[in-house]
Amino acid sequence: MTLDDFKDKLDSNKENSILNTQIQEALELFADLTNLDDISYYKYEYEYNNFFHNLTIDKDGNVLDEKSHEDQKYKITLRKDKLVYGYISINKRIKSSSIIKKLLNKLIKYLNKQKELEKKLLGSDVSFNIFLFHDDTLDMFAQNLKGGLEGLFNVDVIVDNSIEKHISTIKNKETKHIIVYLIDDERNIKKYESVIKSLNELIIVIGPNDHKLSMYCGKLGIQNYISINEFKAEAIKEIILNTRNELLNKNKYGNKIIALSGISGGIGTTTIGMNMSDLLSQNLPDKNILYIDLSTTKAVSNLFLQKNPLPNKTIVDLINTSEFHLENNLQNGLSKIRENFYCVTGIQKHIDKEYIEKDVFISKLLEYVSNSSDYFNFIIIDLGLADASNLKTTIYDIVNEIWLLTEMNLPHISKVKTFYSLMKRAGLKEKISFIVNRYDSQNAISVNDVTSILNMTSGDKIQFDDYKIPNDYKTLGKCWNYCELASQSAKESLFIEKLEDILKKKEFYYSEDKKSKEGFFSSLFKKSK
Repeated sequence: MTLDDFKDKLDSNKENSILNTQIQEALELFADLTNLDDISYYKYEYEYNNFFHNLTIDKDGNVLDEKSHEDQKYKITLRKDKLVYGYISINKRIKSSSIIKKLLNKLIKYLNKQKELEKKLLGSDVSFNIFLFHDDTLDMFAQNLKGGLEGLFNVDVIVDNSIEKHISTIKNKETKHIIVYLIDDERNIKKYESVIKSLNELIIVIGPNDHKLSMYCGKLGIQNYISINEFKAEAIKEIILNTRNELLNKNKYGNKIIALSGISGGIGTTTIGMNMSDLLSQNLPDKNILYIDLSTTKAVSNLFLQKNPLPNKTIVDLINTSEFHLENNLQNGLSKIRENFYCVTGIQKHIDKEYIEKDVFISKLLEYVSNSSDYFNFIIIDLGLADASNLKTTIYDIVNEIWLLTEMNLPHISKVKTFYSLMKRAGLKEKISFIVNRYDSQNAISVNDVTSILNMTSGDKIQFDDYKIPNDYKTLGKCWNYCELASQSAKESLFIEKLEDILKKKEFYYSEDKKSKEGFFSSLFKKSK
């Protein structure tokens, strides 16, 4: 993906977000005009040949949980000619009028625009491909299954007895792929064991009623093993529908890419970035964490994370490999800290600073981050000093959150105002969280004084009270002297306590004592991170 392609995709995603808002507003207005308490919209996705709940909203604009079909007995199909977009589900008959008809036509217009936009984003109407690989002895079974799958899903099914010629297509991260293996023993699976381990796709194996073979597939990360004796094509559809959210979202819901930037050098982006990454990996053992040192001065994170003062490979070598592949990347600048925690070594030579600002590097970096975000639940990008360079503004665009580090003194606050104005004009204001580091230093000024100095309107007031970290030099000074992470050697320190408070406020994880105080029902409705 080139830089221009990425920017075009970013614009399309923004347009899609606007359309979602317009659709929601039209549904809200429909509920209000028809005096309905609430309505539900079910979107038709023809590749699944099924309708899926998209939204339930009341006349006041509140988004509600999905209601049961028993409560909503009437349907209004949304279609244009033969093209069906979905239907509105309501609980009573309504009287039609010219205003209602105009509103429904407007809604259909939005849905048609969204369908065309989704086609552009996906490259086609189809959001996934199905590959059916089989042993030579199961060719007839495979052909029959192909017909069944094409009937269940409006997609083409590619049938072959080898995966090798399709690897480049399967590793194309713009589209999701479903791989079905038909085997009569373990030979075909073992033959492609290394390939299967490198894939991040939904894999379904249909094979003999053999517990050992099923367990072997489980070790390869294949969770869907169906005995050929009990096989029904509907079983595959059920598996796919149950994992639908993952199939439709390459960057899974809940996964986050976070950029850390400092108003000045030495303000603590690397210290906070490394320690928060380590805390996330400790507290979320089922999540994968990636820390990327992208500071444009000589990186130091390698001293703390890898205990390596002179790394042979850096982020430049890694990004030039042109693909995300764990085993290959571990030889080219990616380091494994523990089972679920990886890091990327930053530049070590001043000459590399010029290269990482070039478009060719930025394009490769974007592709790498996009592909690796399938594997990593949290990607922490340490950008060092905040500025408006091409590299950093591009990263600000793609991340979910921007953590801007500052101190409460006059030189820093004046820079904050300038940088915040730039971010606001770029439409990135909502992404920014201000992290006040060393807020209790002797030269720190009060929040009220800062607010007065900034002289901003009420809508633009910056919140400095939410995320504050005290000056814990006693702990951090010792850690820096010995190249240690405070999250490892000073777990009870004030610095780690406050950093954990920030992660909990942002609901990245919850402490044990908080979990124990929650009721049964509140835990059911907690957001998944």
